Amino acid sequence: MSRNRKFARYLGRCRRGATAVEFALIAPVFLIMVMGTVELSRAMWIKATMQYAAEETTRYAIVNTSASTSTLESYASNVVSTYGVSTTDMTFSATSSSTAVSITITYTFSTIVPILSIPDISLNAMSQLPLSAS
Repeated sequence: MSRNRKFARYLGRCRRGATAVEFALIAPVFLIMVMGTVELSRAMWIKATMQYAAEETTRYAIVNTSASTSTLESYASNVVSTYGVSTTDMTFSATSSSTAVSITITYTFSTIVPILSIPDISLNAMSQLPLSAS
């Protein structure tokens, strides 16, 4: 047999480096899945915080019936920022009438991991409660 054939046969039976090749094939997929899970969890955390803030603000508005809409929007912003969520891109909207109180919070979620090409997601939270006639 020629020397090249013997070397080719040796390489065909050799398993050295197989783990490194498998890791190189699987690691990027695994890391993208982990990063996607982290981003999805972050989006759910922000959405839950926004919903909690909207509900807390409507409760505040029911107890403090003389609160203005700007006071309610500020209160909602404070509740959101208390839980570590940045309020720079959030929109707070409060409407209060003699019959109901409504709080709406909107936010455009974008990923912080540049590898993931997920489009921006609009997150909305709303809470509305009727005021009881006393």
